[in-house]
Amino acid sequence: MPLRQTNRRMRLRRTGIVPSDARVRHYDELEEETQVAVRELAGRPRTAPETDDLDDGDVVKFTDYYQVRAR
Repeated sequence: MPLRQTNRRMRLRRTGIVPSDARVRHYDELEEETQVAVRELAGRPRTAPETDDLDDGDVVKFTDYYQVRAR
């Protein structure tokens, strides 16, 4: 998974509302290593290094909708 050259980390938060301006990424469109990170982060209070595939505010459609938060 291409990591960004920042110290930012991302977390996934389940969301029932998809903002109209959010970029929605489907799980199967992501790089394989990013898919692994999504599986590990979905529904858990964990963080992982930020990747090139996902940006802060993006929404990933996996088993549910998850919003990416990066700090």
